[in-house]
Amino acid sequence: MTIYLSESIKRLRRENSLTQEALAEFLGVTFQTVSNWERGESYPDITMLPEIASFFKISIEELLGVNKAEDEKEIKRLLEEHDNFTDNRLIKESIYHLKDKYPNDFRVQLRYMGYLINFDDATKNTKKIEALYQNIQNNCTKDSIRICAKRFYIHYLELLARDENSDVTFSDCEKIIKEMPRMRDGREMYFNCYPENHPEREELIQEAIEEEIFLLDNTITRYLYDERYPSEYRIALLEKAINFFSFIYEDGNYGRMWRFMLYNYGHVGMLYYKAGNNEKALEYFRKMCETAIKFDSMDRITVMDSVMFRGKKFDKQTLGTTYIARIQIKELLTERYPLSDEFRNSRKFKAMLDALKV
Repeated sequence: MTIYLSESIKRLRRENSLTQEALAEFLGVTFQTVSNWERGESYPDITMLPEIASFFKISIEELLGVNKAEDEKEIKRLLEEHDNFTDNRLIKESIYHLKDKYPNDFRVQLRYMGYLINFDDATKNTKKIEALYQNIQNNCTKDSIRICAKRFYIHYLELLARDENSDVTFSDCEKIIKEMPRMRDGREMYFNCYPENHPEREELIQEAIEEEIFLLDNTITRYLYDERYPSEYRIALLEKAINFFSFIYEDGNYGRMWRFMLYNYGHVGMLYYKAGNNEKALEYFRKMCETAIKFDSMDRITVMDSVMFRGKKFDKQTLGTTYIARIQIKELLTERYPLSDEFRNSRKFKAMLDALKV
């Protein structure tokens, strides 16, 4: 069982607006002793626990954080469940349940902030988003959470900067961007520090490669939405990217990049459609559908066989426990892509949709 005595003493002291000196005076110890307790460098004598618990008017179990240990198991389970949802309704239900049950947990606050920005109307939730961001930056001591909150906040400021009615400008966004670490400071870059005989070294190398491919795709797809670049250039760039990923994942198992491959095929198809080349558009939409069908037909756990990822296990549920590629692609083709009725009613297009039936 995990004990959270250090955290409990620190939290209770702050909740009661006490200094370390004041608590130390009551307990008959030095403030340095209290400081060591809160840092986990030492612990109170077991005979002092009833006195400390009585002072804060709680049970010894609460002081030791036994309830928190049980809560931690539940929080981790719910967070993992939430992170694997792809259905917007389930995402909303789970984050509001987490927020109501564990409102002070920074991991929950981070995800709630992300939900308000990415799934709700960020412009109508400015006060909530600002409050969550400031609380995380000012009070959370875990760098990974604080940095992720900055990433969400950058996206939020970017959205506001585009709004003509907002007082936010890109300079506000740029200020936060410049506070972010460089890519080379990411943990994936330090696989070479692990000894050659370390059991996780090979896996860490593969994760580093996959992370860099992920970042490459994210960078390339930025061109998709920039109208300053001609469609011919964007088509050529995306086709190069697709060919590159097919070369890297020559066994046809795209691992973490499955969803990106699907959407890249769709993006190229849409660019060809907008350019008036319906045959090429249908060709890439068909490739997208075939890739979705292949993904859904795979076992949940597969072993990759491409040169760079040989032996790496891929779990389909890392893309979401509710992610069914055919459903997602059918929604793109029938609802989200701005295709004409004439195009959708064509024989070849209907044949693609029929193949996507679950």
